[in-house]
Amino acid sequence: MKRNAILTIMILAAAAATSALSKETRPNILFIMTDDQWRPEFNFLPEGRDEDGKPKNLTPTIDRLSSEGIILDRMYATSTVCTPSRFSVLTGEYPSRSQDKGFLQDMEAFGNQPNPHFNVHVTPGKANIGSVLKENGYFTGFAGKNHVLHSDTIKVPGISPWRDADPFDAKTQEFLESKQAAEVASVLQNGFDYAASIYAGNVPGHMPIKMEAHNQDWITKGGLDFLEQAEKQDKPFYLHFCSTLNHGPGPAGHKYSANPRFTPAGVLGEPLQVQPARNTIPKRLKAAGYPPKGDHADALWLDDGINAIITKLEEMGELDNTIIFFFVDNGMGAKGALYEGGAHVPAFVWGKNLKGKRRADQLLANIDFAPTIYELCGIPESKQPPMDGTSFTSVLQGDSKEVRKDVHLQIGSSRAVLKDGFKYIAWRVHPDREEKFDIPKNGEPKPLYHIASTRGGRGLEKKIPKNYAAYWDIDQLYDLSKDPKEQKNLANHPEYAQKLQQLKRTLMEQLEGQPGTFAEFKPTTKLSGK
Repeated sequence: MKRNAILTIMILAAAAATSALSKETRPNILFIMTDDQWRPEFNFLPEGRDEDGKPKNLTPTIDRLSSEGIILDRMYATSTVCTPSRFSVLTGEYPSRSQDKGFLQDMEAFGNQPNPHFNVHVTPGKANIGSVLKENGYFTGFAGKNHVLHSDTIKVPGISPWRDADPFDAKTQEFLESKQAAEVASVLQNGFDYAASIYAGNVPGHMPIKMEAHNQDWITKGGLDFLEQAEKQDKPFYLHFCSTLNHGPGPAGHKYSANPRFTPAGVLGEPLQVQPARNTIPKRLKAAGYPPKGDHADALWLDDGINAIITKLEEMGELDNTIIFFFVDNGMGAKGALYEGGAHVPAFVWGKNLKGKRRADQLLANIDFAPTIYELCGIPESKQPPMDGTSFTSVLQGDSKEVRKDVHLQIGSSRAVLKDGFKYIAWRVHPDREEKFDIPKNGEPKPLYHIASTRGGRGLEKKIPKNYAAYWDIDQLYDLSKDPKEQKNLANHPEYAQKLQQLKRTLMEQLEGQPGTFAEFKPTTKLSGK
């Protein structure tokens, strides 16, 4: 019995040592995702500097992290609006793999051809970074804009009858509190341990009109509250921290000036004091030699929020063991299309133990984040879900070898290949969609745009043809080295016929194994996942 007792003590001691080692050696992850930020808002990009090379923005925290980290100069969003882009970040999969009921019904109704856009969601049971890391010993949290995690079993109160409500009425407060509770529950049902300060989607449409406003302070508070809970855990942690900035609504250039008490969960008793007071923003800009208005004002507000999270990590003694990912969900130059302006996005990674202070020019995509995080966190491949992405941990460790030879892009009824400095875009509206979708009884039907879900296009789509001359061409080929703004379609130039056929074959290979059909590139397939 004595020998058994000694053996038991030794086993428990070994287990405790292994647990402690596990926490010390497995990094924490902070994933920061911003919303619709323009490239000129980042000093680490050429667009963020003036003619004299002076930075256009007062963003000391982002400047520090990007300069000390690895700037990913060729990062792409595989789909160019927020919902499918966020799907790919969380799952490591193309958005066409969504199992959301609405997405599948839309797909089935129009010839089994996926039309990924705002209809793509992560649903309970779908493996994502939050659920996978939780299953493997991480404490996981979500704060800020959601717009992708969804549950059919959680009944979220509708906003329509409350659009004109008085924000300060007790019934309005009760309604918004119940709505927020349901939004939080939906995130938790998708595998996260913790959720706070949740914006269901874009600010408009989810709150009474009179209180539609951004509140970065409130999102920051959600992140800080998670870190308070993480301190009490004997686990490494993952925080998915999503700002609503710099998406609309306005006021343009100074969104920070809205009522600081307004949140999707109701009206706060008093403004939060988790980051520098908003009224200091114009003062600090002026003192630093910047005009007090303009988008850089809200960039500073965002930077203040990120700094509050970084400061908390330092106070916890966890910053040196935390890897920080920064990613903008989609580009604003062509949001809703597969041109560089929508797909090529700002991103960087910071970590004390990574080979930083440099720029990486390997071709990467947002489907690569999840497998990279799993590898960094020591999740064995046997415990990782099937993914389309590839880990780029080697890039973060200083390896100059390429991770992928090509990138596949998809939005609505268009697909693209990026390879060898060229891009091929195929736009194929399924005949059933063209013939049956929302055709008026009288008069000519308005055209379907690349997303192919709204005749006449959404507001974001209508602007794109003005800047891309070949938008309506069903086949488009661009030499990005000579034509980075994609103004000269080479698809009909005989000297590029071989390159066109090469990229078409690559597109066929990329679509192989993915759900659904896509015109001549994939004429038949069963409606199934990977």
